Parts: sequence; C-alpha cells; structure tokens
Amino acid sequence: MRLSISLFPVLVALAASGRVFADLPLATGQYEIEVRISLPNVQDVATPLLFSKCIAQADLESGQAFFILSDNPLKVCDLLDYEVTGDRAAYRVACAGPNRGSAVAAFDTKATTYRGTIKMNMGGKNMTMSETQVARKTGECP
Repeated sequence: MRLSISLFPVLVALAASGRVFADLPLATGQYEIEVRISLPNVQDVATPLLFSKCIAQADLESGQAFFILSDNPLKVCDLLDYEVTGDRAAYRVACAGPNRGSAVAAFDTKATTYRGTIKMNMGGKNMTMSETQVARKTGECP
C-alpha cells in the first residue's frame, strides 16, 4: 500500500504534463492529407502534395500520425518530446550526425480533422523550410 501512495504524485504529475496520449480527440481511420511546402523568400515552391494515410491508435500515441510527409532528409530522423495537451500535439525532430537537421511541430486536432506546421532547419545546408498539413478523415483503414 505504501508503494501505491508514493506513486500517486508521480501519476498526477504525468497527467498534468499533457502526456496522456489517449485524450487526443482525433479519431483513427483513413485520412487524406494535403501537404504544402514553403521556403522563406520563395514563392510557389511546389504544388500541394496529397497523401492518403491510415492513422491507428499507435500512431496517435507515438506521434507518427503527424510526422514529416514531404520528401526531405529529416523524414528519417528521430521524433522527440512528443506531447499532447488538450487538442494540440507538439514534438521536435533531431537528426544525428555532423550536419544535424532539426524541426519543431504543432498540430491542432478535432474529431476527424487536423492542421499543423512543421518548421525545419536542414542542418549543414543552413536552409529553413516549413511543411503545413491539413487532413480530413475519409473513412476507415483498409
């Protein structure tokens, strides 16, 4: 009994920190995701990309539901500090190696939609860009 009493403050602190991932209001299922890439001081970088992705409960819990979708070197880097607070998910990305790239992201969710931005620094290239994602649920996963 003494052990469970001493763990109670830790559990309360974890819940207050926003690390209760199951509380994110986004439903699991198949999503159509529009991705727009933007570079500072460059207009019309590319046409929007459309992706279809199955988002499972494990993706919501790990942050993989909101990972980088465009084709760039940060896509394979580690997702860190994933945190859910209310209807907002946030994280950062860090790459290993000498020319480390990095990113920070924030996503606002509703029951069947989400919108968010990932701001990226491409490391040794000293290039910054952002990826904006807008998604809507189109059905259940195949």
